[in-house]
Amino acid sequence: MIVKFTARGIRSALHGEAPDRVAVWTSVACAIHCALTPLLLPLLPYAVGGYVGEGTEHAFRGLALVLGVVSLGHSYRVVHRRWLPLGLFVGGMALLFTASLQTSAHSARELFLVLVGASAIVSAHTVNLRLRSAVRPAAGCGCGCHDD
Repeated sequence: MIVKFTARGIRSALHGEAPDRVAVWTSVACAIHCALTPLLLPLLPYAVGGYVGEGTEHAFRGLALVLGVVSLGHSYRVVHRRWLPLGLFVGGMALLFTASLQTSAHSARELFLVLVGASAIVSAHTVNLRLRSAVRPAAGCGCGCHDD
């Protein structure tokens, strides 16, 4: 996909399948990060010199939120009008934000919430991609912001 650096080209890139695909891989990376961090925590300061921490977690959550709102919101409004991807996404984000409130005394609970939440977000974007694929041959996207 080539993005033209015009307002229409940028809108086209944001409303196509690219945000869903990026969101799937971002959520997978987040889940891997959160699963490995507790296991590698004693070695972490030596391995990355303090680059990975709370800021990384905030960045993953923020990126997941932005990509989800952009891609799932557009697909719901213009393409398929199905609630399932939105419900999975909202549930997954709620679990991620709940996990961020856990204290270090509940690291197993935090890990569980993060893995289930990230899985729900990956599922939301995967379902959204399938719904978009099912609708596209018949009707296309339907919005004036890009050409499919």
